[in-house]
Amino acid sequence: MKPFSIMHISDLHRSPRDPISNDELISALVRDRDRYIREEPSIQAPQAIVVSGDLIRGVPLRTEDFATEIEEQYLVAEEFLDELVQRFLEGDRSRLIMVPGNHDVDWNTAFNALAPVPDEAIPGDLRAELHAEDSLLRWDWKTRTLYRIADPGLYERRLDSFWQFFERFYERVPGLMTVQNPRDVRLFSLFDDRIGVAAYNSCHGNDCFAFHGMIRQGSIARSDLDLNDSGKVHDLRVAVWHHSIEGSPYRTDYMDSDVVRGMIGRGFRLGLHGHQHKAQATAQEIRLPDQERMAVISAGSLCAGADDLPVGTHRQYNMLEIAGDFGSVRSHVRAMTVANLFSRAQLSEFGGASYFDLSWTRPRNAVGEMVDVRSTRISARIDEAEAAVMSGEAAQAIAILKSLDGFPPGSYQRQLFLKAAMVARDWQGIVDTTDPPATIEELVQRFDAYCRLRDFEGAIGALDRYSRNLRLPESQESELRSRARAQEAMGR
Repeated sequence: MKPFSIMHISDLHRSPRDPISNDELISALVRDRDRYIREEPSIQAPQAIVVSGDLIRGVPLRTEDFATEIEEQYLVAEEFLDELVQRFLEGDRSRLIMVPGNHDVDWNTAFNALAPVPDEAIPGDLRAELHAEDSLLRWDWKTRTLYRIADPGLYERRLDSFWQFFERFYERVPGLMTVQNPRDVRLFSLFDDRIGVAAYNSCHGNDCFAFHGMIRQGSIARSDLDLNDSGKVHDLRVAVWHHSIEGSPYRTDYMDSDVVRGMIGRGFRLGLHGHQHKAQATAQEIRLPDQERMAVISAGSLCAGADDLPVGTHRQYNMLEIAGDFGSVRSHVRAMTVANLFSRAQLSEFGGASYFDLSWTRPRNAVGEMVDVRSTRISARIDEAEAAVMSGEAAQAIAILKSLDGFPPGSYQRQLFLKAAMVARDWQGIVDTTDPPATIEELVQRFDAYCRLRDFEGAIGALDRYSRNLRLPESQESELRSRARAQEAMGR
């Protein structure tokens, strides 16, 4: 089975004043696609795109007309993403997934929501309060000033520009999954519901003075419940966020890896993020009580300036190929090295290779057994098809059942399909499904379908070939042959 291919880009930093224009980026990506589908090993063209944050460059503190400048940057980002979808995803925006990054946070709005804390009101345990979850305190090292979030309502609007852009981008996209907390997590379904994606906002509490990454408490649990309640049974759960989860003790801009372990315990097996401007892969593990593993992959920056890139690192993006059994992924790293063009990277940490492989463990059920996602998914689809038949939607039931992997003899989905096909008068579908017939009933259905198609030779041939093996009573066989001859004569 062919792998499922995803283009993973991050840290776009789009701005009208960016040294690399949208046209240059799109052209470089299109040219690179032409190369990698012919390389050895070849890479499948992307069927979906993940953008793991930092869509825009952002504006500094105390920018006079910051709202207008931010809007202009999002217009550049929208033009880029729109053309990317047109050229890579046939215009289907539902197959592009995006999350906000720290550059999408409006520092000026955040700052306007703060108020200095008088010296006499500074708490004695300041360090503990500053690092407490959901703390209202912020420390400015440049001016040595302590601030408090004085206007929580205004503070929550620091990502309004991103969410307004988000809603505009998906405004006319049908079928997006509903969620209870849309500014904390959005859910997507890819590849005919084979892959479920939770796109998290990891900028909870992030602003002009607090650079850490954090996903709001309860969001991962809520997304787990929403995915379960969606009625879709996914073979793989993927999580997307922005912030990196590893950093030195002197860095303050990464996310606690315990958050990822919470994802693992809820069945997520692939995590995608950006922020660190460099491709990386790690395996995160948790014991509950058995060892469960998740692959975590970072994309380098697509458009960061030279000053923002780690030493010796070029602009990058990833092409991910998820194995057909949903048990592993290969991440191909593409790097911009010559004349603003992408090609395969040479990664010293992977022995000079341009790709790396990661695998994970399958999720377990309540009694510790490996979850048979495929069987669960098939059962759910059969239940959906049965409900469609019961409500008189035979054509819908046929479409659902055809999405399954065939109709094994004796299976309920085969019986259900033949029932729906009779109602929908899908005679050719009956002929195709009963090749060969498994029971006398199926032989009669096959015979009748041939007659409906005015293929009387096929009807008689079905009796000649299968009636003896299936032990069709002679009287019934004689009656069917007579019927076929009579209908053929009436049609002449």
